[in-house]
Amino acid sequence: MHGTIVCGVSHTPEARAAAQLAAALATRLGLRLVLVHIAAVDREDADVEEGLDAVAEGLGDEVEVRVVHGNRVDGLAKVAADEGADAIVLGGRARGARGRQVRCTLARQLEAVQSVPVLIAPPATRARSGSRLGLAEAGAAR
Repeated sequence: MHGTIVCGVSHTPEARAAAQLAAALATRLGLRLVLVHIAAVDREDADVEEGLDAVAEGLGDEVEVRVVHGNRVDGLAKVAADEGADAIVLGGRARGARGRQVRCTLARQLEAVQSVPVLIAPPATRARSGSRLGLAEAGAAR
């Protein structure tokens, strides 16, 4: 397995959608998947790791998890650099009258400090076809 996808996750539906997309891409492309949660310094590590493990549990056996304390941009950029990431995947929030626009301030901030592509997963609130992720998983099984 060559290459890595780093996915920023939290306890939001958008982050879970990003983790699902990142897992499907990693499977399809034969890449490692590293889930990263940026925790506040005053938060208990056990609580954070338990939540992160719950997200990773449904994504496969070979998902790696990291908990980083501090600033989201700096933390994700450091993990991406340390892991030699080929891409960073983040969750986006729907905006606009019909929820057709995606907003992710973190993606714009990361693009300014990272040289790897930053992908924004479609918001979990947007109706989506189950075949999108299914196609990625079916292609990896070949």
